Amino acid sequence: MSSLLQAFADGLLNPLTTPAHALTLLALALLLAGQPQRHAVLLVFALALAAGFVAIVLAVETTPARTVLLAAAAALGVMVAAAWAPKLLAWLLAVIAGGALALDSPPQAVTITEAYATLGGTAVGACAMLVLVAAIAAHANADWQRLGIRILGSWIAASAILVLAVQLR
Repeated sequence: MSSLLQAFADGLLNPLTTPAHALTLLALALLLAGQPQRHAVLLVFALALAAGFVAIVLAVETTPARTVLLAAAAALGVMVAAAWAPKLLAWLLAVIAGGALALDSPPQAVTITEAYATLGGTAVGACAMLVLVAAIAAHANADWQRLGIRILGSWIAASAILVLAVQLR
């Protein structure tokens, strides 16, 4: 039982300890904070995450998920920095981020049960981080707070672009 709990905890921390995951989730959460239909986009993200986990369970081949995730983080960061978020593009990037995050999180477990626990922990951790950061950022009403969010978006975009440039070189 403790190995399952450890596997779940490992999965729970995965979105926080993997830089590409953390950048993408932070950028998506900051973008969602200003969206009136934030709950629907969160649901779309969770469904894409689940679809990606199903693909992992079905033993999908290696994918360029990390590169796609960084590209999504860059695009989301630019949108946050520009304070520009077309509804359709936000939904599309939420789907891409959810699927790519799942595909970039194959569990390193010994048993199938531990692998499922790890995937479950990753899903809970990613969704919790997204909801928590979006809820906090949604309360940023002062001009200086909104400016800080835009600056953070530009840093996320710059970081993701730099990592992509090094990766693709």
